[in-house]
Amino acid sequence: MNASLKRWLGRAPDISAVLTRFPVAVALMAIFTVIIIVFDDFGRREPLMRMLAGLIVGAYLSFCITIAREVKGNSPAIILQLIIAVICATLAWFSKELRINLPMAIGAVLLILGNMVLWSKSRDDLHVWDFTHKIWTGAVFATVGSIIFTIGVFAIGAALKSLFGIRINDLIEHLILPIGLGFLAPLYWLSTAPHVNESYQELHDNPGFVSKAVAFMGTWLLSPLTLIYALILMAYGVKIIIAGSLPKGEIAQLTTPFLLVGTLTWLVLEPPFIRNKFLARVFRTLWFPLSIPAALMLAISIGVRMSQYGLTPERIALSLAVLWAIGLGIWFSMAPKPKRDIRLIPGTAALLLCLGSFLSGFLSVQNQKSRAVSGMIEAGVMSGDAVVRNKDDIKIENIEAAKKAKGSLTYLIRQNEDRVLKSIFGGSEDFPISENLKTEDLFKRLQLDDVVLDNRYENGKSVTYDANKTIDISGFEQLHGRYSFYARDNENRKIAAIGDVLISSRGNAISFSQNGKNIAEFDVIKFVSALPVVEDRFVLNNPHIVILNTEGRRLNLVIHSLNMWKHQKDEGLKTNINLNFSVLTSGF
Repeated sequence: MNASLKRWLGRAPDISAVLTRFPVAVALMAIFTVIIIVFDDFGRREPLMRMLAGLIVGAYLSFCITIAREVKGNSPAIILQLIIAVICATLAWFSKELRINLPMAIGAVLLILGNMVLWSKSRDDLHVWDFTHKIWTGAVFATVGSIIFTIGVFAIGAALKSLFGIRINDLIEHLILPIGLGFLAPLYWLSTAPHVNESYQELHDNPGFVSKAVAFMGTWLLSPLTLIYALILMAYGVKIIIAGSLPKGEIAQLTTPFLLVGTLTWLVLEPPFIRNKFLARVFRTLWFPLSIPAALMLAISIGVRMSQYGLTPERIALSLAVLWAIGLGIWFSMAPKPKRDIRLIPGTAALLLCLGSFLSGFLSVQNQKSRAVSGMIEAGVMSGDAVVRNKDDIKIENIEAAKKAKGSLTYLIRQNEDRVLKSIFGGSEDFPISENLKTEDLFKRLQLDDVVLDNRYENGKSVTYDANKTIDISGFEQLHGRYSFYARDNENRKIAAIGDVLISSRGNAISFSQNGKNIAEFDVIKFVSALPVVEDRFVLNNPHIVILNTEGRRLNLVIHSLNMWKHQKDEGLKTNINLNFSVLTSGF
């Protein structure tokens, strides 16, 4: 192990060895890097971005095939790897149309990497553990090296600019960083990958430095902290049961990291020299039984949210996490010890993520489509045969059903599911469905524009403007400040003072007073209500100037940005507005 550590820290990658062992993976990394360099605006090219993700999946699968072939003593099967890489890149390019979830796909291939060292052999937990921990330790070193490389490159750039006036920012961003992070860092990681027959006998009684460090973290940091967190989580579960209601969004945030970190800790404590310690034995005995109630809490939370708001890829991913955690909890708590193969832990997760990557998008769209139709029928927007009523005939009969319909339609619109939307409204005549669907027009036609959602798809509009456009201030003496106004619940507060003129917020208006006398007022709600809206954005001049009457003196507002959102409170519908403005004055 010490020899491996010295190789990681003290020697550059053996390029020829890496090329010989992983030729396709290196080629894919090179293509990835060239694309980033050539297309410096690749972030705005959505299909290209997706294809880059496909290249990442293809590179990891190439690594898996190489390891699997080495286990059998065979050649790397370069043709097979190339075919799979092309398939991955093609599927990724069309992933939006095919509704393939690329983050899930990447997660699946990452989880299966360690299992490839024993993919066709009988159980050998230590071999799998040793290989997995070495490739991930190599990844940690590569990540740390990438951070140091990035900081160093920018430091050099700053020094050149400061000392010699030489600017190399474009060279750094468009060439040096892509080569370093997109090619050299993965190349280094590949060079750290151990061979499939590398010895792991040291894990019994003579661990190396890295293994000891991992053991220390698992035994004295992760395991006690996770057990304490488990007690807190159980107490929180009791509190929820007593309260009889679920907190919105909190359970998933609390339980999902707990389940992942706890299972990882259990794996960290696998080698004999670690698991024989008292604290490690306690943790490994308690972990999987403790994980079951936490997973059940998450399952209940996700079930409630799905019933309220329908399926999304994120909720499906959490559901898969529940299946994984409960399945492992039961198996590793009750199955005979000879059958508790640690390959099941990453293997089942990889399988579930693989299924999720292909099915989550399709299932989510179909579920939201069904919810939209049933919600509109229940709300009175559609007739029983799923045809939209005439606008004047629509009377919202069920506000909860209207929320369900609007939430699902909002999801489909944000996912650009035009074909699905057309299929929903295909039986309705004279309906405004086009390739450039306007959200506001659709909801006005369905009489859903005043229905406010209580989930994350809240009603919100914003305005932006071209910051490069100049402001004509001819005839004015001074431009004052950059102030913020918040319209909420008739709250009165001071915003700023210009000489003896006080600017304050009074409910839904910006008030200007002088010597206690009100000299001007700007009704923000009235102004916002009169603005035209296109695709959830207010239409304003860039920027917009509002002229106020102040008895011969000139006082104008320059509106820089405007955001409005609605939310439902117990006392009813509330509208919040955030307005960013400056003041032009003359004669003050």
